[in-house]
Amino acid sequence: MAAKTDNETIIELINKQINGELTSEEQVVLEDWLKNPANQMLYDRLTDKRLILKKRFEYDEYNVDKAWQKVNKRISPKLNIRRWISYAAAIILPLALFYVVYQLSEVPQSNTSPMAESIQPGQRKAVLVLSDGQQVELSAADTTIQTHAINIQIDSLGAHYEGGAGNNEQRYNTIQTSRGMEYSLKLADGTKVWLNSESSLRYPENFTGNTREVYASGEVYLEVTKNKEKPFYVHFNDKRIKVLGTEFNVRAYPDETEDLVTLVEGSVALSAANDEVVLKPNEQATCRANKAIKVNTVNTTLYTAWKEGRFVYRDAPLEQIVNDLARWYDVEIFYQNKGMKQERFSLNTNRRANIQLILEALELTETVQFKVSGRNIVIQSVN
Repeated sequence: MAAKTDNETIIELINKQINGELTSEEQVVLEDWLKNPANQMLYDRLTDKRLILKKRFEYDEYNVDKAWQKVNKRISPKLNIRRWISYAAAIILPLALFYVVYQLSEVPQSNTSPMAESIQPGQRKAVLVLSDGQQVELSAADTTIQTHAINIQIDSLGAHYEGGAGNNEQRYNTIQTSRGMEYSLKLADGTKVWLNSESSLRYPENFTGNTREVYASGEVYLEVTKNKEKPFYVHFNDKRIKVLGTEFNVRAYPDETEDLVTLVEGSVALSAANDEVVLKPNEQATCRANKAIKVNTVNTTLYTAWKEGRFVYRDAPLEQIVNDLARWYDVEIFYQNKGMKQERFSLNTNRRANIQLILEALELTETVQFKVSGRNIVIQSVN
C-alpha cells in the first residue's frame, strides 16, 4: 500500500510534472501515490487536460499563498485527496480551478440527469415594443423594421438603429428580455447596449434636444458614444447616472435588495436620493434603500463576464449564483434550508454549459446537493 502523502505535496508534484519541473526523487513520491487506483484515475483525468490547465494558470489572478492559508483553515489533515480538492475548488486554487473546468467540460454523459438535459441555456432573443404599442419578437434572423424614418436592422449581432437625422419628434421604444434570453442593440447615437435576462431598456428612436436619456431595469451593460454637447443619462430605480462617454454595468433587478453600478472605463456621476458619487474605472457603487452610496474597488470581470458569455464568481453567496442560473436557464429554485443562501462559492464557466455540469461542479465542495425535477431545482444541505 502506498504511504500516506501530504495532500499539499501531491498537488505541488502534479503541478510540477505538468510543467516539466519534477525531479527524480519527486517522481518516486508521485509514483508511490499513484499506486492507489483511485489516485491514478484522478491523475489521468487531470493530465489529459494539461493544455487547459496551462491556460488556467495564465488566466488565474488569485494569490496562491493567500489561497493556501484559506485551505489550511478549512480542511483537516485527515481529509482524503478527493475531499481536499473539493474544498480547494470552492476557493479556487489554480489546480482546483482546472478541476472545476474539467467537470464542466467533460463529465460522462451517463452522469447527466435526463431532466437536466431538457433545461437549455438562454438564447439571443428579445421583444421590441414600438412607440405605437406594436410588439416585435427579435431573434437572430436578418430583417429590417421601418418606423418613422428610422430603420432598425436585425441580424445575428442584435438590433441596430439607423437614420432619423433631422427628425425632432422623440418616440420611445422598449426592448425586453425574459428569463432565458439576452440581447444587444446599437442606439441611434451609436451607443451599444447589452441586456441580460429579465431586463429592459426604454430609449428614444432618435435622440433630440440637449440630452440623451434612457431607462433601464434588470442588468444592462453600456458602451456610451461620446458627445460632450449631449450628456447621456441612465435612469433606474429612482437613480440616475450621468456620463459623457464610457463603459459600465448596471444591475438593478426589482427583486434584489441592492443596485450595483460597475465602471469599466471613463467616469460617471451616480445620483440617488440626496447622495451623489463620481466613479473611476474599476470602482463599483452599491445602492441600498435609505443608505448612503458605498463605493469599492472591484475586479470588473466578476460583474461584466455575463456580457462575454461566462459565469464568473469569486467567493460569492450561493443565492447570487443560483439566482443568475435561474434567470438564464429559466428554472425555479427552492431551498431546503434558507440559511444555505449565504454559503460562498467560486466558479468560472461558459454560460452555454449544461446546467447539470455546473451544479455538479458546485457539489464538489461537498456543501450542497441539487435535485432536479422538471424545471425545478431543490438545493439541499450535505450535512
